Amino acid sequence: MRTSWWRSRSELSPEQSDFMNLPLDGRYSLTGPPGSGKTNLLLLRAQFLAGSGEKNVLIITYSNALCNFIRSGIGKSGFISNDQVKTFHSWAGSHIVDQLGFGAISLAGKFDDTTRAEILEKLKEANTKLPSSKIYSGIFVDEAQDLSVEELELLLSLSDKVCISGDLRQGIYQKDGLSIAQKLNLTQFQLTSHFRIGQRIAQVADKLMPPDAGEPSLESIANYNPKIQGESTAKMNVLESRAAQFEKMIELIRIQLDAFNDDSIGVFAGTNDTIAELKRRFDATDLAGLVAYHGYEDSSFSPSKRIHLITLHSAKGTEFRAVHIFGAEELRSVHLRRTRLAYTAITRARTALNVFCTGETTRALDSAFAQTAYIDLDDLFEEKT
Repeated sequence: MRTSWWRSRSELSPEQSDFMNLPLDGRYSLTGPPGSGKTNLLLLRAQFLAGSGEKNVLIITYSNALCNFIRSGIGKSGFISNDQVKTFHSWAGSHIVDQLGFGAISLAGKFDDTTRAEILEKLKEANTKLPSSKIYSGIFVDEAQDLSVEELELLLSLSDKVCISGDLRQGIYQKDGLSIAQKLNLTQFQLTSHFRIGQRIAQVADKLMPPDAGEPSLESIANYNPKIQGESTAKMNVLESRAAQFEKMIELIRIQLDAFNDDSIGVFAGTNDTIAELKRRFDATDLAGLVAYHGYEDSSFSPSKRIHLITLHSAKGTEFRAVHIFGAEELRSVHLRRTRLAYTAITRARTALNVFCTGETTRALDSAFAQTAYIDLDDLFEEKT
């Protein structure tokens, strides 16, 4: 993930530097468009606090893939360790066991609404058994829009120093976590531009989810430099079969592995079953050793793995030089905010975006990739005048 994490202070924009210069003992909410550096800044502030001597910091997010992605950015400072980055589900289970004992809750199974409700009640009980009300030096939450206000309130009560980050337009789980900023009177800081997403990819994202009235488009606030990073591309590839989708995708990935040096490539799919299908297909190629399977297998963002297979839901918060969305026809059967889901997936790409489908995908996604074309009124009639 060579280009995903800043390597020098000079890479920060003025507004990013302004955020980093806020007092360490504050309570903050950081929002901004995709590619604005929210995750980077959150990790930097966590390391900054730990480096000041407040070492017991906790970084929380929703998915295992994003946990692994954040861990890949920790670097060599040694201020925090991998086990300080956790999913909310993992942290909550451990916290409940620590305070209430083994058997208090089952950690097996999916983190669905029923499980979340059970965990919430157990967290309330666990927080009444604490030896001290503030057990963490600082708590940092990425993609806060994926959690509920109640979940965040219980978590953030455990430290005086907190920071949440997120983007409401990328909320796909119908949760209200970002509104905790008003309830807890967090100091709100908004980033106004982005640096990752190429202009052509931003155009597609804007067409898929047009900005609200008075809000800027992603294209208008893009700071992507095509002279340095190359012209961005975005293409919908309609092919006759899944095998043809994979063949075309592999052809493009081989070119990108050379063109993008040691940058990573994301391959997204709608379900874990499709990830398993892709694993079988990749295993039959000479690229198998370069592929990491997130969710389907426990995998990390190690430098030796340049191709990362992730479900669309789990790709939130990650970023790649090139993104391939395989089997986009599956989006037609997704009922949970599928336009937001597609928007989030599209905005993970920096330079190259390719979507592959057989048959129809959603009309909104088809429209987003459609190019402006000339049409004459006569084209609407069988007989030309």
